[in-house]
Amino acid sequence: MLAPPPTSLAPSSTQQEIDRSDVTLHIQRTFAKPGYRPPLLPQVALDLMQLSQRPDVDFEKVVQLLERDPVLAARVLSIAQSPLYASRTPILSLRVATVRMGLKTVRDIVMEAAVHLKVFRVPGYEKPMARVARHSTATAYVMRAVCRQTRVESEYAFLCGLLHDVGYSASLLALAEEPRMPGVPYETLAPVLDEVHEEASGLLARLWKLPEPVQRVVANHHDLSAERPEAVTAVLIVSEQLCWEAGAGIEEPPPQANPMSMKTPEPPVEGADVNWIGLVDQARRALGMDDLAMAAARAEAFAIVAQLGSAKA
Repeated sequence: MLAPPPTSLAPSSTQQEIDRSDVTLHIQRTFAKPGYRPPLLPQVALDLMQLSQRPDVDFEKVVQLLERDPVLAARVLSIAQSPLYASRTPILSLRVATVRMGLKTVRDIVMEAAVHLKVFRVPGYEKPMARVARHSTATAYVMRAVCRQTRVESEYAFLCGLLHDVGYSASLLALAEEPRMPGVPYETLAPVLDEVHEEASGLLARLWKLPEPVQRVVANHHDLSAERPEAVTAVLIVSEQLCWEAGAGIEEPPPQANPMSMKTPEPPVEGADVNWIGLVDQARRALGMDDLAMAAARAEAFAIVAQLGSAKA
């Protein structure tokens, strides 16, 4: 049986810092409990994920599945009509969305809607979770663009971008439900969450039984040290850099960020979910992105983030 969390978990009224090692241990113990239940995705989203992996899927089955969750279905239609999916004619039904966009794109939209409705929700921490959610969504869309520019073939790039930081939500929920930690500011917890979120994201991907490529990438999305690192991981690292520059990072963007710049600004040494510039350079080399290619991706990333802001307004 696991030992109870340390009594020093919560800060006193005069204590400005928490014991990071104790809080990290508490989160890890929570995840290790046999009865641990992760933030729940709508069953419709999980069923559609399974359905999308089958080679011969009847679109009618997809529509029937989505109609089981009217709230999720409405959100899917809202996203499908956003500037990110600009179309000459409006998409007014799930059937039209599925036929016109294709099953895999609809799957990505359903997952986007699901994580916003269910996962990035922690009472008392609405603002930081909204920022993490926006960053995750922006990263997903920018990853599509970077994959296209670098000719990286990945069926799951969008999902990897969307889900790479779900560990922030899971870890924060584990702490928010701890009675000895009421009202601890997010800024105090952020260094701990940054330390454990990668592991937590991988755990959630496994518990949700997502495809193995998604599990691998989200569990190691700040790591290119493997002998043959996943190309999608390099795409994710570059995309996070571009989202930070464009104002959709978890940390504040660099001063005088410029979508037309040929230079890549150096991320902060410390901060939530940042990659050091050496890792960004390594990812660029793995993808064959010189300054010109990076500049093209930067301009597109700024445009995507601007559209995302318009779409979410």
